[in-house]
Amino acid sequence: MSVAIAKADKLLEEKHIYIEKLDNGATAIIKERKDTQAVALQVWFGVGSVFEKDNERGLSHFLEHMLFNGTKYTKPGEIEKEIEKKGGSINAATSYDFTFYHIEIAAPFWEESLQYLYYMTTAPTLSQKMIEKEKPIVLEELNRHLDNPKSALWDTYNKLAYKVSNYKHPVIGYRETIEKFDEPLVKHYFYSYYVPSNTYIVVVGNINKDEVLKKIKETFGTVKGKYYKPPKVPLEPPQKEVREKILRKPQITRAYVAIGWQAPPIKDKDSYTARVLEEIFSGGRTSVLYQKLRETGLVQAIYGGYLSHRGTSQFIFFFVTEPEKVDKVKKELFKIIDNYRKNGIPKELVENAKEKIINSEVFSREEVVHDAEALGYAASVAGDVKYDIEYLDNIKKVTKRKVDNYLKKYFGDNNYTEVQLLPEK
Repeated sequence: MSVAIAKADKLLEEKHIYIEKLDNGATAIIKERKDTQAVALQVWFGVGSVFEKDNERGLSHFLEHMLFNGTKYTKPGEIEKEIEKKGGSINAATSYDFTFYHIEIAAPFWEESLQYLYYMTTAPTLSQKMIEKEKPIVLEELNRHLDNPKSALWDTYNKLAYKVSNYKHPVIGYRETIEKFDEPLVKHYFYSYYVPSNTYIVVVGNINKDEVLKKIKETFGTVKGKYYKPPKVPLEPPQKEVREKILRKPQITRAYVAIGWQAPPIKDKDSYTARVLEEIFSGGRTSVLYQKLRETGLVQAIYGGYLSHRGTSQFIFFFVTEPEKVDKVKKELFKIIDNYRKNGIPKELVENAKEKIINSEVFSREEVVHDAEALGYAASVAGDVKYDIEYLDNIKKVTKRKVDNYLKKYFGDNNYTEVQLLPEK
């Protein structure tokens, strides 16, 4: 056993995390916590809109709706009703890189909750009748998306920023694809990608590991399905030009601006540096951007962050200001970036940012939901639970030199994407 594997195994043991790949390929991730009376139960799939084909745009999101429309064992609405009767909550989320279904509930009800998630995610009713029932609901959601000017900003940004990978398409899909969804297509997609080898069952809370594992094997461990492993998402060619567009909408009174640079994938070692840089730029009222742009009245709001993906990611700055101030804000933003790129980031800022990230992570993990989400994301997207358990150690390893090198490597004067959303003239 290598030193790295031994260290990871020791960390898992110290954190009371147990991982087992079942005979059918599904992965069970269990964490016992006696400091709470709650349990978070989540089923993650390594599939999202980035893997959809042209005729499937929006199908991952559509399936999120479909899995709440009854199962082989339950009627539509029955599972939600039973969970809510017990004071729990149930929901789901679809992204570019993953899909997951989750229940949060008091510890005594973990077993039946896991049974319900098993029903939903392995035996949903995917009939033409239920598909036709759900289409108007999803299309109305699409209408709201299209009516939202900020959605137009981000959809435009992604189309400009991505030329190769499917991050250029909105997760919700398009009207022309959603309207054509039918039972054969929906079932083929579900039974191709929502299979044991692509499934991660995460249970965190006041439970007994052996009892939970036994239940997982009795349910998820019995599912059959062909083997599927998500392919690598193609990386974008290095951007060597400015890509920009101005949108104008009548209902807009202020200016909304997004400016971003290509960033490394989540599994890249530079991703930790990007996270520290995010904290430096926009981590609260003491951050650089808040002090330089918000406190001076140049913007009403500003955010700068690392938006991670399996493939090429983005480091984006987003600000809201008066239309006549856009150029001045841009000038100041680029001045701040250029100064740090040429002169480096003060070491004190780097160390303070790392400490804030660590403290924030420790605090958020007090909630079983966040604890479970971090494990599920690490397993299904980063490809290894070690990403989560070694996350804080890797943040600690970020140095001033790494931050300075990141700025020089990724931030240039002529390799960014920009979209402005402005009022009509």
